[in-house]
Amino acid sequence: MSGFADAVTKGIRPDMTHLYLMYQVGGTVIVKWEAPRGDRKKPFRIVADEDGNACPHCAVLLAITRIGDVLPLGDDRVERVRGEYLSVVLREGMLPCPAIGRSPSLSTPMGDIPLMLGVGSWMAECHVGHGDPSTAADCARHRRS
Repeated sequence: MSGFADAVTKGIRPDMTHLYLMYQVGGTVIVKWEAPRGDRKKPFRIVADEDGNACPHCAVLLAITRIGDVLPLGDDRVERVRGEYLSVVLREGMLPCPAIGRSPSLSTPMGDIPLMLGVGSWMAECHVGHGDPSTAADCARHRRS
């Protein structure tokens, strides 16, 4: 699990404007890093950690927390997007897509020098998509009843 969160945060670059954790049916998570000089997209299959937990929802929630440690989101925004994620998964039964971004006017590189990650107003919310977010690997806390 922490391997997924580490991979997500290591992909953050100074010119990044948006980051999406696109949860797919079956538990694969496609991570998309957007930047003016080119977007990158990579699928991840969540594997069990040392405790045997392979819950993709635990992995995504950990990644959101770690992203909040790297980007200046603030605890309130991190907790809000985590709460929205859980609402989408557990109450609505839809596919979650945490989205983190900053205003384009604040993230556009100036000449050859991109603005630093600490500059600009970062926002976070959870988008939704159609599909069942449940997997056989869901832990008891994230299993829909």
